[in-house]
Amino acid sequence: MAWPLITLLLPVICTVVMASGEEDRGTITIDITKAVDGFLAMWSWDDHCLEEDDVTFTAVYKKVGAPDNESQECVITEDCFCKIPPDLLDYSHNYTLLISATAPGENLTNSKDFDPNCEMKPPPEIHVKTSNALVIVKISTPGNPGEEEYNLSLRRNDSTEEKYELIRVRNYIIPPNTLSPGQVYCLKVNVYTILTMALSPFSPEECFTVPAKAPPNNLRMESLDSRYLLEWDWDFDQSPNATFSVEKCHNYDGRCTKIKGCENITATRCHTALSFKGDHILRASVYDSQREEKSSSVIQFTPYYDTHIGPPKNLTMRIVNNELFIDVSAPEGFKDADIDGLCGWLTLLEYWTNSTHNSEVTVKEEKQPFFKIESLEESTTYCAKAKMKCEDRNRSSLYSQVYCITTDPRSYLFAWIIGCSIVGIVLISFGLYICFCPLKRYIKHTFFASNRLPSSIETGFGESPLDCIKHPFLLHEEETMDQCYIVQNSHTEGSVQDNPSQDNSQESGNYSDKDQTTGEAGTCTQ
Repeated sequence: MAWPLITLLLPVICTVVMASGEEDRGTITIDITKAVDGFLAMWSWDDHCLEEDDVTFTAVYKKVGAPDNESQECVITEDCFCKIPPDLLDYSHNYTLLISATAPGENLTNSKDFDPNCEMKPPPEIHVKTSNALVIVKISTPGNPGEEEYNLSLRRNDSTEEKYELIRVRNYIIPPNTLSPGQVYCLKVNVYTILTMALSPFSPEECFTVPAKAPPNNLRMESLDSRYLLEWDWDFDQSPNATFSVEKCHNYDGRCTKIKGCENITATRCHTALSFKGDHILRASVYDSQREEKSSSVIQFTPYYDTHIGPPKNLTMRIVNNELFIDVSAPEGFKDADIDGLCGWLTLLEYWTNSTHNSEVTVKEEKQPFFKIESLEESTTYCAKAKMKCEDRNRSSLYSQVYCITTDPRSYLFAWIIGCSIVGIVLISFGLYICFCPLKRYIKHTFFASNRLPSSIETGFGESPLDCIKHPFLLHEEETMDQCYIVQNSHTEGSVQDNPSQDNSQESGNYSDKDQTTGEAGTCTQ
């Protein structure tokens, strides 16, 4: 348990002068201190004093070497604290304090000796000074500063509630955030010596009044990532010749140093180069040459808690196969290792459909800055924004801008192309088929004007388009050639006799098909 907690119960304290008995490491530890009204004992066991669990502690004390039945109870006043009144002690003997802890399955015991004649260490001297809006505490003790720690107890004058602070410096600036301007506070300090584990009594209380707010007014820090801009208000109409200076004050030694670039300026703002770690006390002072006066105002700034983390730089949105993919870029401030390592970061995404009705906002969190949204609706606008969020702390960045993307309407182009292609092929085929019927007539009148078409073409074509429909345009197999015979004309018999010489040289006749219209005497048989 931390030493500042001791100060809750220790108004006057002295050194433990001796210790005896065997103490187990990592078990029960005991500390005994002397106060004006007796001895106070404090112990701890694996943080059981800080947790509400099923553990029972008992504390008894007795003279060194006395029988166990002479033990007396040390009255437990708080968790892991007990008090021994001074009138119950025999100052001619040393005493042993015995602490026992009982828990399910465990029973531990430890002891420590103490001398009731222990001399108390003198309390420190303190002096509280208010200077230019700061409250500075100066501590004076005869010991070595590097071997001591100081417990400050601060309370409002109108309250009994005390706040404790453990410091290791003798000049200390009380953080402005713990004080209310114009309020009266009372402060007291005691000293803990590290080597001897001795605590002094508290010093007498010293009360002081916190300085009221003074110009420049409305001192504030505008922070984003690791850029810190200190601003304040000033009425230049009333005091046009005012100049300003900004200082950084160190609460561990009480000194203030001017910030480069913020000295004797006329602007009401100043860029301050501060570390991301630690607490910073900044004091802005104004010198009004017209009124020949100087006043100051202070502010406490802790970047670890107070700075704003910038938003993600960009959201990249892509639609692939009816799915929306969103990539979130890291904030600009993550280039600073202190900000990037502040905690385990999560990416929080909010998205909705941008319709005329109130759209429901959907929230997603991922450790990786990648998101996928499925089952998109056609002709719909999707909008999203994102921020970074600590996994284990209430800390987050600013939100990014809102980015939107619209899905395409459902496309029937491919179906139209296929359908039109099929219909086109059918129409073209039908048109070409119909066109072959007039083509037949054209062929006949052009190439066979006085004769009939060959039987293979006649069979494939009709006389009209309807005939073509009835008879599919398929050319039939070529028919067997007709066999024709020569038939002599009867009227030529006389001529043959008159010219017998020609009878041996040639024969005269007509070749005719039986259906031939121009033949007169020929016959043709199959």
